[in-house]
Amino acid sequence: MNQTAMSREELLRDSVLLPHALTLIEEEARALSTSKDPIRRLYIAAAKVIDVRLTNELAAVRKELQQRGILAEKIDIDREEARAVISEQLRWYIREITEELQRHHSN
Repeated sequence: MNQTAMSREELLRDSVLLPHALTLIEEEARALSTSKDPIRRLYIAAAKVIDVRLTNELAAVRKELQQRGILAEKIDIDREEARAVISEQLRWYIREITEELQRHHSN
């Protein structure tokens, strides 16, 4: 995602919510890690890809905040909105990975 086009509020929101999304993905991968089922191992691999991408996005958000001189502030977001934003971020990454796999398969 393009952090330079993001508003201050979006950057602050992402700086707070991305760590929660990372935790969610890591917990899901950990829960699946004991399975020997090949399909679940695929889910774990996808979770690892999403984890790396979320980590990179968080680093970029933090860098952009620093470059703009924006200090960490308290943001006003309720639990349902936070869940919705995190769900949308995860859906976006899942859709991106799915499209990459489909492009790879069609080549």
